[in-house]
Amino acid sequence: MAAALVAARFGDAGISVEVASVGTLGWSGRPATAHAVEVMHNMGLDISGHRSRRIEPTDLEVDLVLAMTRVHADSVIARDTTLRPRVFLPTELHRLLRSADRASPNITEPNIADLLHDLDALRTGSTIGRPNEEVSDPAGEPLDTYLATAQRLDKAISGFVARLRE
Repeated sequence: MAAALVAARFGDAGISVEVASVGTLGWSGRPATAHAVEVMHNMGLDISGHRSRRIEPTDLEVDLVLAMTRVHADSVIARDTTLRPRVFLPTELHRLLRSADRASPNITEPNIADLLHDLDALRTGSTIGRPNEEVSDPAGEPLDTYLATAQRLDKAISGFVARLRE
């Protein structure tokens, strides 16, 4: 769901991005759940062809990694420690953007790399995100849990994309 929302919100903003959805557990080839497909369909997005894919070394050549949990973030960083300033939880990214805007409302960043560097500098401690910023996998949960998860992701992603457009 997150990958579909990232692609859609960047596309809606006229920003061309390449989006990949990969997992840290090593599962490959599994389709999206029926609830995920339904929720995304109701949001105007088609993920019926999605298949899970295990993370590969070439997946680490990226500008931004949105991890759903701190364990996922740590797993990505363990593969390549230089990625740390580019790994965020979606809701952490949203919080840090609001903090940056309050601290310096006239901040203008020429590119995503500089913006992410500045946001990384706002973090305290060595942990990615806060426990309440993790996005739990709704697998096995009822449809309303999938909807709440999608709405939470959409809010965070939309906020980030809107900030990039300013």
